[in-house]
Amino acid sequence: MSDVVQWLDPADIRLIDISGATVTLGADQMAARGWIRRLAPAGWDSGVPLGSHGAARLSSRLALLAAILREPSLIWLTQVDPLFASENKVVQYRTALAAGIRIPATAVSSSSGDLAAKLGDSFVLKPLGPGHFQKPDGSSQVLYVKAVRAAELAGTDLLDAPFLAQQVVAADIHLRVVTVGRRAWTAELDAVGLPIDWREHKSAHHSFAATDRWPQVENAAARLAAALGVGYSSQDWLIDEDGPVFVDLNPGGQWLFLPKPIATSVARSLADWLAGR
Repeated sequence: MSDVVQWLDPADIRLIDISGATVTLGADQMAARGWIRRLAPAGWDSGVPLGSHGAARLSSRLALLAAILREPSLIWLTQVDPLFASENKVVQYRTALAAGIRIPATAVSSSSGDLAAKLGDSFVLKPLGPGHFQKPDGSSQVLYVKAVRAAELAGTDLLDAPFLAQQVVAADIHLRVVTVGRRAWTAELDAVGLPIDWREHKSAHHSFAATDRWPQVENAAARLAAALGVGYSSQDWLIDEDGPVFVDLNPGGQWLFLPKPIATSVARSLADWLAGR
C-alpha cells in the first residue's frame, strides 16, 4: 500500500495512480467513478495463519482500504457493502424469492435425512464460500457442483464447511445473463450431454451462443441485480420444462468468454459508465 497511499485524513485522500501521478479525493474534489470487481486479489492472504502478526497486518491494510472505498466522493458501479453482501448465495436466493423469481428448493442442514425429505434422495451441493482453494502442492482445486445421495453423506459433519443443498434441476438449456445497470445480454448453451456444472466440460466454455429468446429472463435478471444493488452482474439461469430458474449471481463474474457481440457490448457499456456517458 505504500506504493499507492500517499496521505489520508478524514477530509482528503491522496493516492498514486499507475502512471505515478497524484490523485486527490475528497469533498472539494470532482466525483470519480470506478468499478470494484474484486475486494482483494486472489491469494492475498495465502499462507497467513489466523491470529498471527501477518494476519494483523493484513487486517489493518483492509481497514485502510475500506476507509478509502467508502470515501463519499467516489461513485462505484457497485458499492462495497452490496458487493460483499451479493456474493452470499443465501442472500441472492432470499432476494430472488422476494422479487418473485423462481429458484431451486434450497437448504442448509446438519441432517442429510432432512435434506433428502425436502429435496429428494439425490440433490446437488454447492459451496457457500469460495468455489476453489489451493492445495498443499500449490495447485488449484475447483469445487464443481455435484449431485450426491443422502446415504453418501452418512457420518459427515455437514456444517463443518457448510454447503448449500439444492434440488436437482433437469436443465434443457444453460443461460449466462450479464447485466450492466438496467441493460442485459443473454447467451445460451444446450445442456444435453453436459454435466450438472457445465464448467467441467472444456468445450462448453466456447459453445455459448448469443440469443434474444429470453426477454423475461433478462428483465428478471436486471430486477434482481437492482434489488441486490449491483451495477454489474454475471448470472447463471437454467431452462427446464417449467421455464426459467435462477441459480447464481456473481457481482464480478466473467463475460469475455461469451460470443463477441455480447463480450464487446458489455465491455463498451462498462467503459461508457466509467466515463460518465
